[in-house]
Amino acid sequence: MLKRLSSFAIPLGIVIVFSGLVLLAYLGIYNRYWADDWCYSADARQLGTVGATMQYFGFEGTGYSPNRYSLTFLSTLTENTLGVFGTQLYGPITIILWLIGITWVLYNITRQTSISFWTILLASAFLLYFNLYISPQRFQILYWRSGVLPYSTAILFWLLMMGLMTSQLIRKADWVNYVLAPFAFLTAGLGEMSATLLVTATSIILFGLWLAKRNGKAWAEQLLKPTFIALLFLLLGMAALIASPSNVRIAEMGVVRASLMDVPFKAVSNSFAFIGLSLRTLPIPHVVFVLFAFSLSIITQHSVFPQLTFKRLLILLAVSVFITVLLIIAMHTPSAYFYSTPPDPRGKSLARFTLLAGLGFMAWISGAWTAEKFKSNWLSLASIIVLLLGLAYTVRSMASVYAELPGFIHRAAIWDDRDATIRSEKEKGNLLIEVPAIDTADINTRDMFRSSGIGWTDYEYNCAARYYGVEGLKVEQE
Repeated sequence: MLKRLSSFAIPLGIVIVFSGLVLLAYLGIYNRYWADDWCYSADARQLGTVGATMQYFGFEGTGYSPNRYSLTFLSTLTENTLGVFGTQLYGPITIILWLIGITWVLYNITRQTSISFWTILLASAFLLYFNLYISPQRFQILYWRSGVLPYSTAILFWLLMMGLMTSQLIRKADWVNYVLAPFAFLTAGLGEMSATLLVTATSIILFGLWLAKRNGKAWAEQLLKPTFIALLFLLLGMAALIASPSNVRIAEMGVVRASLMDVPFKAVSNSFAFIGLSLRTLPIPHVVFVLFAFSLSIITQHSVFPQLTFKRLLILLAVSVFITVLLIIAMHTPSAYFYSTPPDPRGKSLARFTLLAGLGFMAWISGAWTAEKFKSNWLSLASIIVLLLGLAYTVRSMASVYAELPGFIHRAAIWDDRDATIRSEKEKGNLLIEVPAIDTADINTRDMFRSSGIGWTDYEYNCAARYYGVEGLKVEQE
């Protein structure tokens, strides 16, 4: 009976969580250009993909950060190949590749165990859904192109790199090393915050592999070379971000950097503040996520760590807490140095994913130890019930996601009408055009006009005007 229930709960969970991910992906179809997107797309049209990317060496104002060479390259490449349609695909593609990355890594790691692929798929999808559902800024890290690339894309690219690396556990292939090098360099060039996080994570993995090799683990030696290559090119990419001549823009912004002595204290303080605020303001989602991972581990009854004693469990939990906190501190460091402040919400999305992944791992190994220590049908039954309650909460959360759909449709309709108006007026020879501003308060992301400025009173030659090739745009007066 219990086996029947557990075999029913896992496919049910996959259907429910996948439905949530499909809903999130569907909203992306109604996405358009916002804020920095206009600047990247204008440069893509005027300079081409290569020309825009080469602004990495420039000193002129672009409206974005040209030192992030991969961000510029992928943004302008998307514009020049797919146009607006490419931006509509960012949400669905991000979800698909992120899910593939998590699943691939977990599958490679657990290949030698009897944990089923469907259990791994459910765990991966649940982690991804909750990460997006309680993201500090879901819109910007899933739909806004200029926010997706430096944050979400960096994470999913790294996961795909880890998938390539861990695939060496199954079948050794030298070509992987040649792919990892440019892939790592591309990934690092997406942004300073993500690069710092990924360099730290890869360094920890390399150190762990070195320790495992010293302890005679043959599998560790298979992973050392690809991991070292990945770390080396991530470091080279980070160095390229730092060395860009275009970084002169930061000095021109008048931002006072924190002293090097203050940076560690600010980063640590901001990190613990983030963790405390996350657990305090979102207790229910975090509890549901942890209990779900704990219960799924119990009904799976297979551990990646055989003969897990209580002492080993405590050591693993302590190491997991340390690594999770260290990674969150790492991603807070660039913001603490450059701006003496915590990251903005989209930047904190990196910390949210790290926190959930750490909590999920700790819950899983705790569940594995519990299942081995207390073999009871009642424990399995209770775990199945908790699992089903977690799925019920997931269904309930999807209602709030669906409630955002009318806003997406409304903004897209106004955007499309405005786009058609600008093109029509330009064809008539009118290069000074009044257009409606779009209320973007719900997504907390700027439209083509700033919330205040010249565009509200007079014609402004901004990035959107450059994109359309007109002399000025102005907010339509009602």
